[in-house]
Amino acid sequence: MIIWLASYPKSGNTWLRMFLKSYYQKSSDVFKLNDTIVDDFRTRGFPNISTMKHLNIDYNNFPEIVKNWETMQDYLNLNNRTNFVKTHNSMCTIGPYKFTTSRNTKGGIYLVRDPREVLISYSNHMGCDYEKTFEFMEASDSYEVPTTGEGDKTYKKSLLGSWANNYNSWKSYKPSKILVIRYEDMVLDKLNTFKKIINYLSEIDDLEINNERLNKALKQTDFKELQKLEEKLGFVEKRPGATFFRKGKTGSWKKELPTNLIKKIEKTFYKEMVELGYL
Repeated sequence: MIIWLASYPKSGNTWLRMFLKSYYQKSSDVFKLNDTIVDDFRTRGFPNISTMKHLNIDYNNFPEIVKNWETMQDYLNLNNRTNFVKTHNSMCTIGPYKFTTSRNTKGGIYLVRDPREVLISYSNHMGCDYEKTFEFMEASDSYEVPTTGEGDKTYKKSLLGSWANNYNSWKSYKPSKILVIRYEDMVLDKLNTFKKIINYLSEIDDLEINNERLNKALKQTDFKELQKLEEKLGFVEKRPGATFFRKGKTGSWKKELPTNLIKKIEKTFYKEMVELGYL
């Protein structure tokens, strides 16, 4: 069964996966950013291009991806184990096709981040200016395209929707319990926030709660440590010429974003930002 690690892009999904990788790792293993076949904790991206090729899905045709969402999840779950799967897709329904159902999904952790901060990080990641990035973030028909390491073709991989669409779709999913975590709490209250994540996984998947492993994982995935590893060994998920683990801080939007754009973001996402404590 699948446990989703879901988020709008640049909201801490990779940081969460690094933490879980360290938590699941044997004490004798050396922690690395890039996945290896011997890792105790491994995640798959969804949809995954190798799976689509194996199942002969025409991934250049987004309706074909939609049509096969659950077929691909059925395939992932053939191993009869818990599968941690990363996605940026909205928890949406297109025509008769649901993104997932309780047939394949056990639960999910959804990471949400202040959209003013997301805009800065996503702008850097995509190589677009702030205004174009904001237009992308407010559009209900925004799609994710493949990043480095996912093939040499550009295609519509996932339907993100707007920042608000994405958050609301996962927050309101009822068939399975979804844990919503704010990125800012991961930064400002690491111990209690990551402990909440471990407690949730213990509840839905019988993960052992071990304080020694928790503290080890917090130390290994401190943002400065992740930056050092990226600089030394590289990271397959970053785009050429960019740094993936940039700052790991909060509040940078106050100095970096122009006032008129801050007002646009706050007006567009007012309801969700108030709900989440960002306003």
